[in-house]
Amino acid sequence: MHNVKDFGAIGNGIANDTAAVQRAIDAGGMVYFPAGTYLCGTLFLKSDGGLYLDSGATLLASPEKKDYAVEKNSGSSAEKASDAHFIIAIKQKNITIKGPGRIDGNRQAFWEPPAEWSQTWSVKPWEWRPGQMVYIKECDNVRIQDVELYHSPYWTCFLHGCRDVIVSGVRIYNHPHTRNGDGIDIDCCRNVVVSNCIIDSGDDCITLRGSDRQLERKQPCENITVTNCVLKTICNAIRIGVGSGTIRNAVFSNCVINDSRMGISICGHYNKSVAVIENIQFDNMRINAQLPIFLLGNSDPDKPVRNISFRHIRGTASSAIRILGTPELPVTAVSFSDVRFDWLDGGKPVTKYAPFSGNASLDSPDGAVFVSYGKDITFDNCRINWKTSDMNWKFGLKTLNSKDIDQFRCNFGKENISQVISDDHYRLIIDIDAGRIDPEEGKKLLQKYPEPQTI
Repeated sequence: MHNVKDFGAIGNGIANDTAAVQRAIDAGGMVYFPAGTYLCGTLFLKSDGGLYLDSGATLLASPEKKDYAVEKNSGSSAEKASDAHFIIAIKQKNITIKGPGRIDGNRQAFWEPPAEWSQTWSVKPWEWRPGQMVYIKECDNVRIQDVELYHSPYWTCFLHGCRDVIVSGVRIYNHPHTRNGDGIDIDCCRNVVVSNCIIDSGDDCITLRGSDRQLERKQPCENITVTNCVLKTICNAIRIGVGSGTIRNAVFSNCVINDSRMGISICGHYNKSVAVIENIQFDNMRINAQLPIFLLGNSDPDKPVRNISFRHIRGTASSAIRILGTPELPVTAVSFSDVRFDWLDGGKPVTKYAPFSGNASLDSPDGAVFVSYGKDITFDNCRINWKTSDMNWKFGLKTLNSKDIDQFRCNFGKENISQVISDDHYRLIIDIDAGRIDPEEGKKLLQKYPEPQTI
């Protein structure tokens, strides 16, 4: 193991230690950081080596744009992040990053978060910021263990096209108003275990993605296990979707989601991308979120969203659980077993809810559980305990144009209702909600179609 100070690193947080640390990395094997603050620009990890940050050691990202190297990433141009990164590993093997020290992205050097969070992405609070802080692409046998990843100015840890990855005991913290301050993004990776992590982020805590456009080695995002984690966010604690590939065979278990806007968000349709999402399990979880479960399908018959199960889940909520398919492709084979929520004040139930806009708004259907264009949906031993006096909540389970909805030993606490509308009426609601049709003109067009009918 090479001590960075033997290669000329100062570790006082003022001197630029990039060259010294890179020399230690290039010497091969693990690089050791004793206590101190090591100010660096981009560092390139090499096969059969990595970083070991001892207690009291901080690897601090440089505030200077000139200190960063560029590596094309899969971020959104609308998010106004650059292709620069702090820690990079491309097509390497046997990469390790270990603690108990800290990697600090120095977010405060690039911009200060607003006092209040908003989703107005057109606001530009920064002139320039780096992209993903830890960027590992097409690498095999990756270990990230026991380290702190703090203050990233963009996504914290991006794993793209990797195989055989373990992320364990990692503590991630971003200011809650950090735009796009994701925790761990797992994109087109195979065989990944995330365990015993605590993530408090400004955006998605953990994501599974299927965006392979920039990969030479194309592969699904598959065989993923996430267990024993504690998640908190102002956005989505668990996000599955984005990209036009396949996301499959994943298990999330023994996790606590607390004080979050959304618990689990599964999106087969996001902007212009449409993904296959299948064979996903959620077991033994506590979800305290405004909107606990959001499951969105798509209209591409070759890109199903199916085989999703929720089992042994407890929590609190104030905005409806949603399963949203389309006339062209219902969401199929979704099961809820031993799922119970206490329903609190704070939701915004509305009678006329646009069922498939892709917008996971807290404006909610007026039923605690809403299924639109679903097929083969099963509820077994599920319960809603109503802790709110809001009279706008009309129903327990509300279904729209759905088939084969089965209930066993359930008590949703209010009347259940099944409705049908014409597919054209449904599509028109979507177009109005998406802004493709003027709202006033849309109201006139809707008069041609009957309102939803109870069956």
